[in-house]
Amino acid sequence: MADHPAASAPAKVLPKHARVVIIGGGILGCSVAYHLGKLGWRDIVLLEQGQLTCGTTWHAAGLVGQLHGSHASTEFAKYTVELLKTIEAETGQDPGYRESGSISIATNPERLAELKRKADFASLFGIEAHYLSSSEIERYWPLMNPEGVLGGILMPRDGSANPIDLTMALARGARQYQAQLLEGVQVQQVLVEGERAVGVVTDHGTITAESVVNCGGMWARALGQQHDVGVPLHACEHYYLVTEPIDALPRDLPVLRSYCDGTYFKEDAGKLLFGFAHHHAKPWATAGIPDPFAFESLPFVEDDVMDVIEMAMKRVPLLEEVGIRTFFNGPESYSYDGRFTLGTAPNLCNYFILAGLNSTGIQTGPGAGRALAEWIVNGYPTLDLSGMDPARCEAFQARDPYLQARCPETLVQTYAMHWPNYQRETARNIRRSPFHHRLREQGACFTEAQGWERPGWYAPEGVEPAYAYSFGRQNWFEYALDEQRAARERVAIVDYSMLGKISVEGSGAEAFLQRVCTNDMAMAYGRLAYSLLLNERGGIESDVTVARYADDRYMVMSSIARTRRDYLWLASLIEPEEPVRLRDETASFGVLGIMGPQSRALMAAVTELDVTPEAFPFNTFRECHIGHARVTAQRLSYSGELGWELFVTPDFAEHVLDVLLSAGEQFGIKLLGSEALNALRIEKGFVHWGHDLAYTESPHQVGLAFICKIDKVPAFLGREAYLQRKLEAKGPYLCSVKLKASAPLMHHNEPVLRDGQVVGYVTSGAFSAHFNCAVGLCLIDFPVDAHGKTVLPAGHYAVMIEGESIPAEVSVRPFYDPRNERMLS
Repeated sequence: MADHPAASAPAKVLPKHARVVIIGGGILGCSVAYHLGKLGWRDIVLLEQGQLTCGTTWHAAGLVGQLHGSHASTEFAKYTVELLKTIEAETGQDPGYRESGSISIATNPERLAELKRKADFASLFGIEAHYLSSSEIERYWPLMNPEGVLGGILMPRDGSANPIDLTMALARGARQYQAQLLEGVQVQQVLVEGERAVGVVTDHGTITAESVVNCGGMWARALGQQHDVGVPLHACEHYYLVTEPIDALPRDLPVLRSYCDGTYFKEDAGKLLFGFAHHHAKPWATAGIPDPFAFESLPFVEDDVMDVIEMAMKRVPLLEEVGIRTFFNGPESYSYDGRFTLGTAPNLCNYFILAGLNSTGIQTGPGAGRALAEWIVNGYPTLDLSGMDPARCEAFQARDPYLQARCPETLVQTYAMHWPNYQRETARNIRRSPFHHRLREQGACFTEAQGWERPGWYAPEGVEPAYAYSFGRQNWFEYALDEQRAARERVAIVDYSMLGKISVEGSGAEAFLQRVCTNDMAMAYGRLAYSLLLNERGGIESDVTVARYADDRYMVMSSIARTRRDYLWLASLIEPEEPVRLRDETASFGVLGIMGPQSRALMAAVTELDVTPEAFPFNTFRECHIGHARVTAQRLSYSGELGWELFVTPDFAEHVLDVLLSAGEQFGIKLLGSEALNALRIEKGFVHWGHDLAYTESPHQVGLAFICKIDKVPAFLGREAYLQRKLEAKGPYLCSVKLKASAPLMHHNEPVLRDGQVVGYVTSGAFSAHFNCAVGLCLIDFPVDAHGKTVLPAGHYAVMIEGESIPAEVSVRPFYDPRNERMLS
């Protein structure tokens, strides 16, 4: 928050110390303060530079929808509805809640498929959702033009609230718990000593604190930048309109969301408020937020939204007849990836962040504030918030140039189709592997992860390498099946260069990794080991592969999205004076994965190595030459097939790829993208952290107890907690699921049924060329037997897909090669 003169206002008397200082008096800051108090904490101070709600909260539309894009955000919104019904009795402040319900409509089959999948998702939370025909929607919403409407979804418990009144209710509740909420106090800097936040400097003095919470809204990014704390959001211009009063406008009119038209409508005190998901979104305040800025709106530029206004008038023709009282444009914070930022700062202790809720602050803010308060009180998150982790953000993704390019796309995507495998279009081609140009020549259609461009699939000659999205079989479907078949039947090659590579060096490297890894790190040089990193609660912070290069040097390899997070986790565990150093070497090597029954023949053709099983067993690596390049070959597999991973320096990368492709012609070699690889790993039962497991799951739940060496010395971090959780035998447990029909597709989050009752959900899904059906991994809650073994209960299993119950087979073992015979051959 920028510094400016305090004018002639009298100096405020601030406390010298607080247990927690919360920066920002919008709905998020007030929610954190309220819930900390409710959890029994006192000595809480909230600081607001202007007045409560004066930033963006005051002009929110106030929609309260329960269903959101993730499990955590849906839990937040569901809690908000519960809170809205009780907070007036507790505080005496009416939050202005009206349970009018909501209706989402579709004007094309793909949107209808998406809405039906949303209704399926709602069943996981016990949220009421019903399909409506077009005629039924007309009865609920007689002002709507039904032209082109195919159907929709009714959610009776949705509604709206008054943003200011709800925030004031939270503020009043916080004060009842003795929190101090101080207005007109501008935080100029967070105080930091060493690697800890220890207070704040304000324009009225300094407050020391045990914890600092950044709920600064659109100011949160600049505040974080003072200490290299990445808060990946940017303010964007966001419009809505309010009509003149409309005679006989029903007060109980449900909120109408016309996603295909990019609009929403709600009754607002006898008027109609309608807002937009823009097609031409713009970042706001690219040179910095004006100071002061409170309760202010932005110029209304008609050309920015005229196309959407015209669609709104077609959908609700009455708008052509009534006047517009309010043309509103205000700033809203949007993140670069559409996910919240909630958790601890990656590089500072006791610095918490809650920001970037992408225009859902009223709906999800109370629940998000509660989640962060529980984290502060307990010292850890009480539910899976891994997708919101600030550590997911790379340094370049927290800089203004990136955010100004990417964040407006999040606003545009608010009402756009949420396609499976959707690829962002802005801020692309930032990070490229050393194979990039060669693979592009081969027809690669690139996807993006953490700024890396990686092949998603390969287009044959004459086909444009671009996604055509659908909830059904997308344009790349058959090409990816061919890539799968090559990996299962012949040999395939994939670009793994984005694989995280963290060098752990020093005389204490072995002892350090023994302490933080579940598997045995006292292995011989040239060996590899798959391992988990657990937290003190026995939850899985990451799964990694570790290679030992020397007495004092290891390489820890992790997935693309977790590289920074794993680095920071390892760094946090190094004890003072411990002789251990970390180096991120991700960009130092290009990596190619070779997989398939002919991969041994290919390796024999291009290297001088003896690649027989006896000479080159699984989980070992060797140095060799391919062509003129020195290469490290690791015998590993993420596909479940016989395979190797080849590490080469960037200068020789294209040369090695050319040698492999040329030699592989006789074996029917094929390039393989991430879409095919995902299907291969799913049918083999291989997990992906962040999808199939996170820090909430323990090894016994996901079939990874075999890499927890409980007898090794020293004991690994989290050992006792893991053993206790294993003894308690609490689920859910990760299983494999396979549809009995070949047409439907599983993507993610589909409910799993047993005898018609929801018992779990799909964590990852894809279509298997081998089985000619959709396969997936799923988390299911069921008891274990008296011997501690997971025994799947008998019953008729199914997966709910677009409102239909599709018969399925569920197994605690992977369907493909459960004995690992192919991978270990």
